[in-house]
Amino acid sequence: MNHHQNKKKSRAIPKEETGLYSLFDKFPLSDGRGIKIAIMDTGCDLNAAGLNGTTSDGVTPKYIDFLDCTGDGDVDMSKILQFDYDDLEQQSIVGLSGRNIVMGEWAKGVSHFRVGAVRLYDLLPRGVERRVRRERKEAFIVKHQALISETQSMLDYLPLDKDKKPSGGGGGGGGGGDNEEEPASSPGDKKNDPQKKELELLLEQLKLIMESYEDSGPLLDIVMFEDDKTWNAVIDLEASGDLTNSIPMAPFGHERQIGELAFGSSVTFCIQVYDNGNTLSIVTDAGSHGTHVAGIAAANFDTTSSKGEEAHTDDLNGAAPGAQILALKIGDGRLGSTETGTGLIRALIAAKKYGCDLINLSYGESSWQFNSGRVSKVFAAAVHDWGMAVFTSAGNDGPALSSLGSPGCESAPITVGAFVSPDMMTEQYSTLPPQDESSPLKGSSYYFSSRGPTPDGYFPDICAPGGAISPIPRHALQGKAQYHGTSMSSPNACGVAACILSAVRQKGVNCGPIELKRGLVNTATPMGIVDPFAQGSGLVSALSCAEYIVSNHGKDGQNLAIDVSIPERNQARGIYIRDEVELDGPMAFGVLVLPRFSHSSQRMSSEMDELLSLELDLLLKASAEWVTCPDRMRLLSAKERNGQTFSLRLNIRDLPPGVHFATVGAIDAKDPERGNLFSLPITVVIPHTRVVSMNEPRFSLNDNECVTLKENGLDLSMTFQLMQGMPNRRFLTVPRGAEWATIKLRSSVATETTTSPRILLHAIPFVRGDMPNSECQLKKVYQMKEGIEAEYNVLVKSGYTLELCLQLLWLANPSPAMITADIEFHSLDVRCPTLISSQPITITAASEFARLGACTPLRAEKLNPLCSLKSARRTLRPSDFGIKLGNELDRLPPSDAEVRAAINKSSTTTDTQIYEMRLQYKFSIEGDKDKAIPVRPSCPSLFNQLYDSPLDSQLWSLEDSNSRVLTYGGTIHHVEPVSLKKGDYNITLLLRHPNRYVLEQMKDTPCELLLSLPDPLTCELYDQLDKASTPSLKDDGRSPLKTVLLRKGSHQDLYVARPAKDLPTWIEPGDVLSGSLVLDKDKESVTKMDLLWVAPPKSKTKDSKKKDTSDSEKKDDSLEDVVFKAKLGFMTGLRTKNATLYKEQATVLKEERPMSVPLLSELLLFATESTVPSTETGEDKWRAIEVELVYNAAQKKNNGPIDQVSLAQYFGLNEPDKDELEDNEEAKLLNKDMKEQRSALKKILLARAVVAGNIADKDASAVDAFDQAVKEMKKWVSADNLDDDKDKLKLAITLSKHSRLCQKKKATAISILLKAKKDLPVVKGLKQVDEELIKVYDLLDGMKHLSENLKEEIQSRFPVVKRGV
Repeated sequence: MNHHQNKKKSRAIPKEETGLYSLFDKFPLSDGRGIKIAIMDTGCDLNAAGLNGTTSDGVTPKYIDFLDCTGDGDVDMSKILQFDYDDLEQQSIVGLSGRNIVMGEWAKGVSHFRVGAVRLYDLLPRGVERRVRRERKEAFIVKHQALISETQSMLDYLPLDKDKKPSGGGGGGGGGGDNEEEPASSPGDKKNDPQKKELELLLEQLKLIMESYEDSGPLLDIVMFEDDKTWNAVIDLEASGDLTNSIPMAPFGHERQIGELAFGSSVTFCIQVYDNGNTLSIVTDAGSHGTHVAGIAAANFDTTSSKGEEAHTDDLNGAAPGAQILALKIGDGRLGSTETGTGLIRALIAAKKYGCDLINLSYGESSWQFNSGRVSKVFAAAVHDWGMAVFTSAGNDGPALSSLGSPGCESAPITVGAFVSPDMMTEQYSTLPPQDESSPLKGSSYYFSSRGPTPDGYFPDICAPGGAISPIPRHALQGKAQYHGTSMSSPNACGVAACILSAVRQKGVNCGPIELKRGLVNTATPMGIVDPFAQGSGLVSALSCAEYIVSNHGKDGQNLAIDVSIPERNQARGIYIRDEVELDGPMAFGVLVLPRFSHSSQRMSSEMDELLSLELDLLLKASAEWVTCPDRMRLLSAKERNGQTFSLRLNIRDLPPGVHFATVGAIDAKDPERGNLFSLPITVVIPHTRVVSMNEPRFSLNDNECVTLKENGLDLSMTFQLMQGMPNRRFLTVPRGAEWATIKLRSSVATETTTSPRILLHAIPFVRGDMPNSECQLKKVYQMKEGIEAEYNVLVKSGYTLELCLQLLWLANPSPAMITADIEFHSLDVRCPTLISSQPITITAASEFARLGACTPLRAEKLNPLCSLKSARRTLRPSDFGIKLGNELDRLPPSDAEVRAAINKSSTTTDTQIYEMRLQYKFSIEGDKDKAIPVRPSCPSLFNQLYDSPLDSQLWSLEDSNSRVLTYGGTIHHVEPVSLKKGDYNITLLLRHPNRYVLEQMKDTPCELLLSLPDPLTCELYDQLDKASTPSLKDDGRSPLKTVLLRKGSHQDLYVARPAKDLPTWIEPGDVLSGSLVLDKDKESVTKMDLLWVAPPKSKTKDSKKKDTSDSEKKDDSLEDVVFKAKLGFMTGLRTKNATLYKEQATVLKEERPMSVPLLSELLLFATESTVPSTETGEDKWRAIEVELVYNAAQKKNNGPIDQVSLAQYFGLNEPDKDELEDNEEAKLLNKDMKEQRSALKKILLARAVVAGNIADKDASAVDAFDQAVKEMKKWVSADNLDDDKDKLKLAITLSKHSRLCQKKKATAISILLKAKKDLPVVKGLKQVDEELIKVYDLLDGMKHLSENLKEEIQSRFPVVKRGV
């Protein structure tokens, strides 16, 4: 069919390439009407142009619904508050933010509210969050600079005395010349000194505040209630507490309400409610990708312009403007919009629930194994059991072969490659015409479109236009954008499919996913520069497909999936001969053909008839002469034998070097026009190294290209002629023993100075096993310039085929280019025999070294080693776990066959519920409290698995001791390490599976922490065993191995010693230190090997210089001491349980030992930490009384143990030094006793000042008493002589209060508090520092922005709501 018969042009979203206009001409209402498309993506902007109205019929809403399937926007709404609007004093409630929430008239009749809260930044796409943060910071700076300027002005114009102002400062005062001298000092100077110092200090603090600025974002309160129709939520979008004019929002599907987040974000949202009101889902998009994809598939613009004239919308509309969209967010904002198993499976369930016909998934990741794992199985169920066709992108990892990822490599979806037409090149990319006018632009696959075959021989199915100008979210601050990728080709094909379904339904044909896929594949047309590895069967053809489906509907086997595999090649879905070792083997293969029936567990009679009646007489046809297959086969249901087989034979002896593609297709002998009912793809690679030898070193591929074997019989030189749209490939068998290849690129001919082509180099060395190409490939862009040679290195595997693929980047310049590539193979023969080994070099805890050996079998090589350890791996086991059912989004529906069977039997079906297990991992960070350690958690056993994971999903969160979430992590991409200070932390790992027993067996799943070392630990490399086995020895003349040139065929012993340097104190026995051994620093990427050292137990030997204290010298406790300690311990246990009994016991012990300092310390803890008796009305006054009792009991004059005068004399004048204490036991005991008394005194005085400050903050009459308490405390207490961080925190807050209340020094108070925030580790008491800071800010003019910023910081660092997993 000629796609260009219709004269319409669609520059924005390509349509003529796929024949849509021809389809519309024949089927006028075939624009997707009546078809529902599920867009599984980042989510969509419900208010984006072309998507915020109706379908093309002008009535049906464009969006069916919008669901967040990730849980990213879930808010806990389980807390319930009573409410009475009629009570004037009760027209407001206190929200979780602490703000007073004022209700509007909409709250009348509501007796109780569910309350929750969410941080604004938790709802925003990351790009929008960055913009909003930037805009808020700019506004903050404006206010802060005004405050700084005002403070500076106050300082500049501070009067020197009551009659005189400073001269010469621009104020223009009369009489003062440059030579006029000011008096050296005056009474006014002294009077203003304190004020001047305060202003100078305030300026200093304001500048520090700006330097440490952080924006935690506002916390938005939420109230929710249920009326007689549905749930309603009201969100405090402005974070103001005023909801009087707010409009309650119902779930989107109820009244189609949408809202817009504030603070300049312009992010559209809707809501959903789950778990009987316990969970509110605020649904926003996680990026612009999903809206763009939805626009390509089904955007529908108004047919009238703003001037009332008819607008030409064909160019703007999506492929299927009549289709409806179900927006399903599967990109999790917590992971930067990466998809999760939770999101994918929930989205497939939702698509079935809403009755979708088609699904588009423009996402993908690397895959280890096809058709394997929970997510993969649910995709298969969506197609075969639930009757939905899934379109997915091939991926953007081309142009080399075998670059398909998941789900593009799965069997069930329709995988779509990206095609670009000449019109798209010129209209979307403004591509320059070729310099040679006789060679016009040609349509082709995009260079980045991922290619087949998969390691088992599978291909993309079809291709579609891979670029579009389509709507994007309003928060991007532009209406449309031009994107390209297979993410764009998939929704284009999906939209075309919607139009096809719309057309065939006009003919009364109800087409299922198998029939649709068969129609698309059999009618697709190879276009432009034919590339089956990227295009599959070719470019989708809308009209041809619709006509095919109508004419073949109802024929035997037309809606039946037929699986084809090669049993002897591990059930491969095709034949892929890539490596030379296979070329000399047998070329006969058995092919298994198995019809796939979707029947109920207890077959109905109609299903039995389908099995018994299937009998297809098939003609088998090979597309190439070098493939021989039987002429025909008769296909039955084959249930008895689990499939039918036939054999084929390949004759590859005369095939030229390069890649060759063929198929064996099965055609209905009675109806050949139906096309293939199944097809087996065959790919054979003949390496170019196979046609060169020492006898015939040069082989010409054509007039311009050749392959030359160099004189050493090892290296190669090749020429490439690069043309627009055509990848140029060379396949090289890697010599035995080679470990890496060096690729050198240069221009083959003189190039014009006006052109500098950009060329993509893509090298894939290995495609066997389960290794994704992304794990071992090399991808580089080379800018071709005459006289400039570029050098790259890639790992290779001995005996296997390295593909070297070069392609001209036509987006820049489509003019041809000539390239010469020189390939050198190298080896040090140290690497394990697998390309990427999971078995690194390991130094065990006791072995001290690891033994290696380097050989040079290919050529002379340089050994220039670097060996170091950079991180520590710590394994954690769960401390707790819990399993529960998921919510209503987590119910897997039964198959359509089971539903039909249930209807036939008048019975019901049941859903399969998915379970959730949350594992808790607790750990602590030790070491220097001032130095943070970068930490990255992961779950190695489940990492790098998504579509092929054994579980439905894995997601984890890392929290500090305040339950603040610091970061999230998933299953595919590592997160950036988080810097953690000394403290306690917790990891929550979410695992999901429909079988509870599976989760129960995984309750001990280990988690790993990767902790970065402050500095790399060097591991020396020696060529002598005795040096490596004694790494602790020094000054024995040893010399580590440096640069060595190894001649070809030589051998070098290598010994890697463990580090001689001491480990950081926080390293624990059993930690595994990790790093690398680089054999040649100049070629690190290909000579690096992983290195591990298991940390040994800590040393227990004592330093010979230190005197050992024998057990005989230690003083044993007397029986009375032991009994007293036991009583004290018993009393400690009563502290928070029984105050009355505690007091009685305390009285007894005080009478028994009034001089006991430990008893005083315990009584102080009771006074400061125990629960206040219910009979007391004021906590602060009660604690003040209790602390004062302890203070009095401690005094020597009251028969207590502490004599402040004696302590002062001892520590001021008489404290002995270490040498004096060394041999004097009596002096040691006295020193210990005096230090114990001093420590108790400091804690008592600090406690007195703390409670006095709390009282003074509420009662001005108590300020003098507070002042006196602080003065007495300062005699003994300072930040430098306190050991406990909590005590330091109390001291900072107390001194700040004293500056604020007693000295009226606000700047001093701010300075003290800011220093405490900087110096102290993360402890819960830091919240009190922030609250005290807010009090100070509120006392000063112009600091409202500081107060508001700090309140948001408190809400973030000490969350009242937690965004978990």
